[in-house]
Amino acid sequence: MSKAPQAGTDRRALHCHHSSLSWLAASICALLLAGCAGGGHPRVNSTAPSSALEALKSPLLPSAFFADGGKTFTAWRCTPSQDLVTTTPDESRLRLWTALGETELPSAVVGAGSRYELGGLSFWRQGRDARVESDNGRLVCTLANERETATREQHPDSILYAGGNEPGWNVSLDRNSHSLTLVSDYGQASDTFDYRVAAVHNGSDASMVLVSDSGRYPMELNLRAGACFDDMSGKPWPVKVTLRYGGREFHGCGQGVEASR
Repeated sequence: MSKAPQAGTDRRALHCHHSSLSWLAASICALLLAGCAGGGHPRVNSTAPSSALEALKSPLLPSAFFADGGKTFTAWRCTPSQDLVTTTPDESRLRLWTALGETELPSAVVGAGSRYELGGLSFWRQGRDARVESDNGRLVCTLANERETATREQHPDSILYAGGNEPGWNVSLDRNSHSLTLVSDYGQASDTFDYRVAAVHNGSDASMVLVSDSGRYPMELNLRAGACFDDMSGKPWPVKVTLRYGGREFHGCGQGVEASR
């Protein structure tokens, strides 16, 4: 595919939530989000869809919402308890999502399997097993599930697709306008909204809030980069989604739609 531009070489973020992080997330914060303790204001980065023309038609989405060329998302179940999502856009890098966000690790030399490393954090995969190490400890992981990345072949008019269960619903952000379509109640109801971007934060802990009053009920869609798993199939996704609509709250997963694999 035409790779979505990366959300910057500067991977610093605005906050380090030290009190609530697991050891892996804390390690990522310390290693990759350097500078947050100094109170500075890091440069805010953004990424566009695959062409400048598309960026004029629809909102800019954070790089952390995309596979960036990866063919599959892989779910990892780890001990101590930790769920991770990865994809490999090419042989030189691995994109890793934890509960708190996304980061990218370049490849490193290894005798067997595939190893990716940044600072004191490493991800070493050998077949269906992986080991994640940092200065704070180690995770032992097993491949739990995989899913092919969503592309324009399945969603030709969408720049982002998300969905959830109980009741079944899905949302598609239109590629050519600031509108989205919500299909809910297992396909029995449909509504289209003209929305505005209420908030956006780029970087490894990217998030976005879309709001609208143009449908039958007010709508708010919250998107946040992070390891997400379909609560029925266990399939992995890179975006956590919360939808508030008609007095109800729905939870699910999403992904920026890739131009191709």
